[in-house]
Amino acid sequence: MSEYQIRAKDCKCCGKHVPLPTVLKEYNGIPLCPTTFSNVIEYKRIWVSLGSRPHGNIRKHFSDYVQQIVESTIDKNEDGSLQ
Repeated sequence: MSEYQIRAKDCKCCGKHVPLPTVLKEYNGIPLCPTTFSNVIEYKRIWVSLGSRPHGNIRKHFSDYVQQIVESTIDKNEDGSLQ
């Protein structure tokens, strides 16, 4: 198994990366492929700009995995608004 195949398994965004990522990024200690990393950054940017969890018509453009990462790492109140 190549180094890329081994490292690609560290990103849990999908069952199989095709093509394999040649670089992994890190967000809050979570290894991510570049595409997922960019999506996490964008989803968080949208959340911050709105001041609360984005509505469904925005969330539908982001995977459950991306939403899960941001929602577990962003400082928010119980209603989803930012602290």
